[in-house]
Amino acid sequence: MNSSGFKKKILDKLNTILKPKRFKKNHDIFSFSNKDLTYYICVQSRGDSTADVLKTTVNIEIASSRLTYLDDMSLPGYLQRHFVKNIGDYAGQHGDKWWTIENEESAANAENEIADIIATKVLPEIDQLKSTNDLAGLWKKHISPGLTQYQSREYLSLLSGK
Repeated sequence: MNSSGFKKKILDKLNTILKPKRFKKNHDIFSFSNKDLTYYICVQSRGDSTADVLKTTVNIEIASSRLTYLDDMSLPGYLQRHFVKNIGDYAGQHGDKWWTIENEESAANAENEIADIIATKVLPEIDQLKSTNDLAGLWKKHISPGLTQYQSREYLSLLSGK
């Protein structure tokens, strides 16, 4: 199997977990919107992947429709997120966690580990973040995954009408 086949296996496994939660798959990104927040689970390949070896990670992102109009619309969509974590943040690491997949065994291990982290850690966290107000609650506690402290303060100021 080649790297695109390895990636397809990961995407197919995630689809079985995320489709019942109303996530839609578009290429390598799963998304779901509750009208206020849009949740993204993005499977990313590293630039040094080859035809035979896949180096991959997963990013978890949330965008608030209430705050989107503040963002610089000339920026790509993936830079207009209000919460960003790498799957490594859920795997007990701080920052990126990458899998190197070069055979069926490493593919199965990565597929199962990624699926387990999504099902047991990512989905429960995003189930707790149902609204922009929930994101604001994090920012008030100085928890602002993917944002600078300046950005979170600016968003809080806008939400409070100041």
